[in-house]
Amino acid sequence: MTDIELKSQFQKIEDKLNAAYETNDTEEISRLLSDDWSILEPSTGLSGKEQFLKAIKAGELTHTSMKKEICQVKLYNDFGVVISRGKNEGRYLDQPFDAEQWVTNIFIKNNSQWICVMTQEIPVKCQ
Repeated sequence: MTDIELKSQFQKIEDKLNAAYETNDTEEISRLLSDDWSILEPSTGLSGKEQFLKAIKAGELTHTSMKKEICQVKLYNDFGVVISRGKNEGRYLDQPFDAEQWVTNIFIKNNSQWICVMTQEIPVKCQ
């Protein structure tokens, strides 16, 4: 598979995940993330899927916009590392956020479906 084909394949997966975030659809988000998924990001540190979904369900975390453009995909058999540049907007604990970030999503192939197992976000402007 060429780099362009890989990017296109994973862009579709990322777009599906982005759409679920934008609608705060915890059922769809849950289907696209592994049970042991975790996220590492600057404002809240490391958290897991259960904690993340609980915050969305409670309305503590809402996304109004989530866009990512894939910059690089590295594929190792049933393991993929996807680096993208993203922008997301929403509210966390009643405080608005507008973040531009580098996002690394790690995927594994499970029954012919790619599922995200880890997300790491860092600000585009690192200090």
